[in-house]
Amino acid sequence: MFEQSEADNLNEKIRSWAKDNKAELLREIASLGIKHYAYSRNPQPLAQALKSSVKEKNGLVNRISFKMPRSAVFLHKGVSKSHPKTNPRQAKEWFNPIVNKNTDKLADIVAEGCSSLVVNSLKIK
Repeated sequence: MFEQSEADNLNEKIRSWAKDNKAELLREIASLGIKHYAYSRNPQPLAQALKSSVKEKNGLVNRISFKMPRSAVFLHKGVSKSHPKTNPRQAKEWFNPIVNKNTDKLADIVAEGCSSLVVNSLKIK
């Protein structure tokens, strides 16, 4: 299937994409003015709480994950405890636009490395 050096090269390109994508997400958080308030239930600001990880299976990266507090999803959708779906606040879509914009680049990286891999688009639902 792959020589180890090819697999390592592909894995490194994918890890680099994940790192770059996280950096762009952090820039988007800053540009939208998303702040952490003392009364927040979250102990950390979103910029510190946002984590990414890359998992391998059989020597190839097969998963890129982004972990964030649940409130980050609510922020993205424009809802909160005091602003339900029936009375939403202004949504700050910080995640999907960035990931959608960068998914084509990831698809190109994977296609170059192995045309048989399938890339799933990442979205908050």
